[in-house]
Amino acid sequence: MANRISLNPTSYHGAGAIQEVVNEINGNGFKKAFVASDPDLIKFGVTGKVTDLLDKANIPYEIYSDIKPNPTIENVKNGVEAFKKSGADCIVAIGGGSSMDTSKAIGIIITNPEFADVRSLEGVAPTKNPCVPIIAVPTTAGTAAEVTINYVITDVEKE
Repeated sequence: MANRISLNPTSYHGAGAIQEVVNEINGNGFKKAFVASDPDLIKFGVTGKVTDLLDKANIPYEIYSDIKPNPTIENVKNGVEAFKKSGADCIVAIGGGSSMDTSKAIGIIITNPEFADVRSLEGVAPTKNPCVPIIAVPTTAGTAAEVTINYVITDVEKE
C-alpha cells in the first residue's frame, strides 16, 4: 500500500507508490507527459517501469534523456526546446538529483521564458509564474531534489 504525504505538494512512498503517477496525471487533468530521465535509467529499464504504466493507461508521453550526471545549461536549453515541441502539460521526472534538477529548470523556464538563458536563474530569481507541474519519481535517497524548489545546473563556461 502506498502512503501519501503532502509536501511539495504531494509525495507518495512505499510499495505501489509508482502506480500513483497515473492517478496524479489523470486526477489533475493532464493530457501529455514529458518524461525526463537519464540515459542509464532508460538503459536499465527503470524508466520503462513508469512508461509501461503510462502506456497501459493510454497517457501519451515523450521521453527526454539529454541529462548528464551534473546537468548543464545546454541540457536545460535542449530540454526546454524538447518540451515546447512535445505539447506536454506536465513533467514526470525519473531519477536522482540530475533528472529532478533538470526538470525543475525546464519547468520554470517554460512558464517564465524571460529566464531562457538559464544563468539569470542563479540565486533568488524573480520568477512570476509557478513551474510546470512535476511528478517526481526518485530513484535515489538523500538528495531531496524531489521535494525542494532548488536545483543545481552546471555552467561549463565558469568551470
